[in-house]
Amino acid sequence: MSDCLLSIITVTWNCAATLGRTVASVRAIKRGNIEYVVIDGGSTDGTLDIVRGLGGLVDCLVSEPDSGIYNAMNKGVRFARGCYVLFINGDDVLIPDGFPVVMDAMARGTHGIVCATTLVGDPLCPEEILVARPWRLPFFNSIPHPSSFVRRELLLHNPFREDLRIVSDYDFFLGAYLARESFCVLPVVTALHYRGGASGDVQRSQTELDQVRRERLGWRCPLINGAASVYRQGKRLFCRY
Repeated sequence: MSDCLLSIITVTWNCAATLGRTVASVRAIKRGNIEYVVIDGGSTDGTLDIVRGLGGLVDCLVSEPDSGIYNAMNKGVRFARGCYVLFINGDDVLIPDGFPVVMDAMARGTHGIVCATTLVGDPLCPEEILVARPWRLPFFNSIPHPSSFVRRELLLHNPFREDLRIVSDYDFFLGAYLARESFCVLPVVTALHYRGGASGDVQRSQTELDQVRRERLGWRCPLINGAASVYRQGKRLFCRY
């Protein structure tokens, strides 16, 4: 698919209960310049039956054991053929309305990373709205990956770290920001995220975040930690009034 602009990749492992809404949302936006890749870790709950029943919607299916989600995501990048890559989990949903704007931005090809907005929870009354803010990456995990479209070459040259279990996407985005990669933030919504999964392990997530920030920021890390602490304290104080 040499004319493929976007590869949408879903990494699955025993997610038959939720995969239906994900693939329905992919079907709603898929066009000739979009491919859909499914990387399965060897599901045993009927996930593969669902995927195989999707016919031409799935352009590439790989099902084999892997060593974790980031190993599977790196595998997906290698199998993808699009200029850009988007990862959508098997329990999240794409929102079609913002896609024309994002596709136009990717077609221009001037940015390494194109970011849109992710809603959390109920789309009519979201509990949170995740807007990408690249400048905040040294302080927080501020890029919502379900609505982040990354040039495939970047991911081939800088694959996700497989020693991390939860925050390797943050490590990638922080590394890209520090390397002055070009981010484009668009005011459109392209994804709906449901809470849960590995990222719900708050303690492990924080441990990995601290590790990544120490390794990426070096001597700057204590200074940035101090600034972030002041910001959080000020925000709590302000919210009282």
